[in-house]
This record gives sequence, C-alpha cells and structure tokens, in this order.
Amino acid sequence: MNYSNYLAGCGRREKKIIFSLSSHTLLSSYELKDKISAMNKQPYLLLLPILIAFLTSNTACVGKKKFRTEMASRDSISHFLSVRNLELNREIGQLKLNLAEKTGEANGLTTIYDKQVLEIKKLEKEIERLNSQSSNTQQSLNEEVRKRDSQLADKEQLIQRFGIALQKQENSIEAISSEFREALANLPAADFYFDHKDYKGYLGISEKQLFRPGTDQLARSANAVLEKIAKVLNNHPELQVQVIGHSDSQSGYKGFQNRLDFSASRAVAVADVLVRDFYVNGSQILAAGRSDFEPRASNETEEGRSQNRRIEIVFQPRVDEVRRMASEVKQD
Repeated sequence: MNYSNYLAGCGRREKKIIFSLSSHTLLSSYELKDKISAMNKQPYLLLLPILIAFLTSNTACVGKKKFRTEMASRDSISHFLSVRNLELNREIGQLKLNLAEKTGEANGLTTIYDKQVLEIKKLEKEIERLNSQSSNTQQSLNEEVRKRDSQLADKEQLIQRFGIALQKQENSIEAISSEFREALANLPAADFYFDHKDYKGYLGISEKQLFRPGTDQLARSANAVLEKIAKVLNNHPELQVQVIGHSDSQSGYKGFQNRLDFSASRAVAVADVLVRDFYVNGSQILAAGRSDFEPRASNETEEGRSQNRRIEIVFQPRVDEVRRMASEVKQD
C-alpha cells in the first residue's frame, strides 16, 4: 500500500472499521454462546480485532513517516501475537498432556486406595475372627486349668489323707513295739532287738531262745516266748505278720537241701506254734526263709554269726487297714 492510496482511503477505511466493529458486535449477539466458548480457549483472539481496529484508526490521515512507523509497529505486534498464539497453543497442549497424566495418576491412586480399603476390611474381619478364636481358646484353657486345679486339689487332699494315715500307722507300729518290749522285758535283752523302717516293725529273736543248735526243733524255752508274742498279736487283728528265718554263712544244714531251706523250715515251725498252740489268726501270718542273704552282723566272727542266726517277726497294718484309716481321715 502506498501513501497516496492510503490517504484517499482514509475516510472509507474509518467507516469500514466502524462497520466492522459493529458487525462484530452484532455477530457476538447472535453467536455469543459459541464465541465465548471459543474465546475461552483462545482469549487473546477476542482482543485481536479491537487492537487491529485501534491501530488502524490511529493511522488515519497521518504523515508519511508516521504512517510507516505505525505500519512497522502494527506488523511487529501482529508478528508478536502470531508467535504468542503458537506458544499459547503449545502450552495448552502441554497442559492437556499434564492434565491427562494427572488424571491417570489420580485414577491409579483411586484404584490403589480402593484395594487398600478392601484389604483393611479383610484384615479387620481376620482380626475379629482371631479375637473370637482367642477368646474361645482362653475360655477353654481357663476351664482346663480349673479342672486341673480341682484334680490337683483332690490329689493333694488324697496325699494328705494317706500321709496322715501313714503317720497313724507309724504311731501304731511304735505302740505295738512298746507292747512287745513290755511283754519280753524279763528276758535277756541281748537275745532280742526292735527295729522300725519302711512303715514296718521288726522284732528279732535269737535262735538261743527258740531252737536247738543246728536244727529246726523248738527248744523248751520257745513256748514261753512265743506265748507272749501271740498275746500281743491277738490284740491286733489288723496286723499282717511275716515270720522270717535267717542263718549265718558257715553253719551246717544237715538234713536240708541248703541254708535257704533250713531257714524257711525254722520260720514255719514258729508260725505253726503261734497258730496251732496260741490261736493267732492263720490269715495274718506268712512264713519265709532268707538264708544268709540279710545278715545283721559280719559272718567273719562267731559273735556276728550268732547274731545272724535268728527269727524276725515283721508286722505292719494290712493294706486295707491303711485304706480304712485314710477313709476315716476323709470323714474327719
């Protein structure tokens, strides 16, 4: 465009600019909704016509130099707006990409969150189940402990009863031993001994008081001794009695198979007299021989061998009597 044509068309251009602005105004009225939507995406386009019109109107009817300056300024602004338009379009595209990425990340986080919520609910149900199971187990254990405590208490009570019964048995054995001592008090003390072990009482009698040497035949003095022993036994039908024969390791056993047979024969002879002649209950008495297996002294000396040749009366309450005493303790 030359400057002459520019001057000639100044008036017409001003009119066209005014008409153009009016047209834009009318167009905006009819298509306001669409234009607003478009301009929201590119807001600088709304200002572009106004800016151009303003610049154009300001160039009307000016000098040639000023005209060129304004044209150069307008071209520069137009170029700037074009470049800026491209930059904004790129920025909008990048923002859209960023938005898409953020939207995808948000969706991923939402999915993870939902999974975590489900997992938490599962864990809560599992905890509830375990708590219920633990409660049931604890109740069972408490019941088992209660039963065990009750059983333990019963056993402790039973042990206590038997302990008391055994103590009564000890006292009874000691009392019966005292009766034997009193009954045999006028006989030589060296020919008798008393012992008390394993809840049993022991009355030892030397062979001198009972047998002819080297035989199982009773001596004349034996009846007096056995009669006194029988009186004590008859006063205690609750006793279980063993008559046991002992020998030393060197004496002969003529007429017998061995010393065990010899010692057993002597025990039978004593038991027979107690039952037959002095009426001791036969169900109370057992006879047995021990030979030289349970010596009281050394068999290396005559004195020791003399002590080993003996009869022992072993007595203790019967098992059923111990049970009866325990039952009496329970009733007490």
